Amino acid sequence: MPKPDDPRWEWIHVPDVSNWDQWIKGECNHLAPAAVHAQPTGELVAWLCPDCDTQLPAHERPSA
Repeated sequence: MPKPDDPRWEWIHVPDVSNWDQWIKGECNHLAPAAVHAQPTGELVAWLCPDCDTQLPAHERPSA
């Protein structure tokens, strides 16, 4: 199996005796985080990655 073409994840090559071209999903790249705002102030309090459900700090928006 060739390296998967999904930029949301880091892909790790793990050759096996029966499959030298094997890849596993590694860390998420957080390409499309959604803003999380406080109610009722509207202040940005965090970012949420919909791919891996990780909450990221408000002051560190991941860059694509």
